[in-house]
Amino acid sequence: MKQAIAYYRVSTSRQGKSGLGLEAQQDAVEQYCSVNDYNLIKQVIEVQSTRKYRAGLFNALALCRKRQATLIVAKLDRLGRDVEQIAGIVKSKVEVKVVDNPHANRFTIHILAAVAEEQRQRISENTKSALLAAKRRGVELGKNSKVLAVANRRAAENFADKLSPIISRFHDRGIVTTRAVCKELNKRKVPTFRMVGKWHPSTVHTLLNRLNRNKNK
Repeated sequence: MKQAIAYYRVSTSRQGKSGLGLEAQQDAVEQYCSVNDYNLIKQVIEVQSTRKYRAGLFNALALCRKRQATLIVAKLDRLGRDVEQIAGIVKSKVEVKVVDNPHANRFTIHILAAVAEEQRQRISENTKSALLAAKRRGVELGKNSKVLAVANRRAAENFADKLSPIISRFHDRGIVTTRAVCKELNKRKVPTFRMVGKWHPSTVHTLLNRLNRNKNK
């Protein structure tokens, strides 16, 4: 039986004391281990209210190396939202399994983390820039839907560019139709532009059109 170490993270001391969010993570990991023949030998729980260095995570990684175990997390964001940190984990010798995306490999984990971080940053930067420019032109805030539309369009274009390597890999494997790409994106838990919900053929069609336009610029 394969050895596994679970890493759970809750965001605040209140959640850590109450178990809010923790029980769901534990249930997901324990069920995954049971189905996939993993022996869960250790559970590391970290209560974290900031994005600073996470001692619990790196202790869990050290234990995995020592025991030749697999690190298992319920969701990718439990590893962190900093792409450099996740890149370091991916490049380590520790095998990582993400329960809600069991098909993710090292390449996919890295790409998904980069896409999520870039998306958050781009939306924030574009929105702030658009609002500031509108304010300088005398536009009343609250009446700037056109300004935000421009910001969102730019963010969507950047988002499409970030997904380009994944779409290219799909095409190399013969996954080329809109429905096939849609199914694969959902299977791999690739986040949508809005970071919520699932992909639909219509949103995939928009993504592919955007990628084609970006290539032809």
